[in-house]
Order: sequence, then C-alpha cells, then structure tokens
Amino acid sequence: MRRTTKVAASSTILFALVGIVWFVLESTPPRLGFEDTDDPAVMVGFIRQYPEVFVQAGTMLILMAITLTVAVPAVAEVVGPPSGAVGLRSTSAFGLFSAAFFLFGGAVRIGSSGPLLHIAGLREEWGEGAYLAAQVVSQALLIGGIFALCLWAVGLSLIGLRTKVIPLALCVLGVLPAFRIVGGTLGPLGLLPDADVLWVIGIASIFGTILWCLILGIVLLRRSFGSTAEPAVDPATAGA
Repeated sequence: MRRTTKVAASSTILFALVGIVWFVLESTPPRLGFEDTDDPAVMVGFIRQYPEVFVQAGTMLILMAITLTVAVPAVAEVVGPPSGAVGLRSTSAFGLFSAAFFLFGGAVRIGSSGPLLHIAGLREEWGEGAYLAAQVVSQALLIGGIFALCLWAVGLSLIGLRTKVIPLALCVLGVLPAFRIVGGTLGPLGLLPDADVLWVIGIASIFGTILWCLILGIVLLRRSFGSTAEPAVDPATAGA
C-alpha cells in the first residue's frame, strides 16, 4: 500500500504542476500584447508569431492526461476499500473522463497549429475560420475536462468527509471545484446573473482545483513516508 500511495502522490503532484504550466501558457497572449483573445484575426497573428506556445499548451494537456490516468486509480486504491464502492468507482470514472478530454484537447492544439498557419498563408479569412473551428473544438474538450476534474475532486472530498481518509481542511477546500460545477451547470441555463465577478471566480476556481490536486498529492506523499499503518475504512461508507 505504501508503494501505491507514493504512485498516487507523485502522479497527482505531477498532474498539478503540469496543470499550472498549462494555465500559465493559456494566459500568454494577453501578456504578450494580444489582448482581444476572442478576435480570430488577433489569435492567428499570435500563433503566426509564437506557434510554439500553442503546441506547448497542447503538450501540457497530453501530459496532464497521462499523469491523471495514473493518479485516478492509484488514489482510489489509497482512499477506498479494496473492493471499491459505487461512489468511489463513479468518482474515479469522472477522473478518467477528465483525462480523456485533456488528451483529445491536447491533440487538437498540437495538430491544428501547422495546418492553421498553412491555410492562413493561402487566405487570411480561411485561417481565421480554421482557428475558430480548432478553438471551438478544443474549448469544448477543455470545458468537459475541467468539469469532470471538478467532479472527481468534489467526489473525493465528500468521500473524505465520510471516511476521514482525507484531511478535513482539504475536504472543505472542495468548495473551489464545487463552485465550478455549479457555475458550469447553472450558467449556461441562464440561472446565474451575468456578472464579471462570477467569470473571475470561475477562472479562479479552475486554478483552485489544480491547487486542490497539488495539496492532495502532498498529503499523500507525507502519508507514504509516515507509518505503514493505514487508516481503517468502513466499506459500507467509503464512496457510498
């Protein structure tokens, strides 16, 4: 079990660190003077000048997918009973869905930059259309990946509250991904006010979810170097 805990800790920490790099890369255009990221003409110009950023962001997404795929089953084995439970298995499924979304989103980012620039070289308007197509697909995949990641984090937080296998403070921090779930569900339905502060909180909750994963990894890492005794888990309550 100690070895599994180390795998869970290291993969979760790696996921979070790579996620932070991805988050920084996503905010690169405004920092380099390309303020209107909704304008396809501006973004085609950005990709033309800095094509490596688009590819690097896609690479980080693929690395996030790989590390999360390793982390999800390892964390499930650490926090749950050997036989598993419905809640824990469902929570783990959301984590793996997130990894799949990130994998496909990264593939779109990496695979679209070259053809996009080639099409833009033929005709600028075509390049802008190609960027919009790639952006719509990749954004849909990223939204799905982040939403599923938040479900995984909130699910683990709820399991931790019931079984005490995750520190209470970390379980309480599960409110950060929970906000993203609420906003991602009610916002598109028009049940939330259209306020800039909610958009800012929504973006902050993405970074907060990544930090939640980092803290989880650190907690598991400390546990892996602690006592060999594992906390008792009631199969009837774990993930129920």
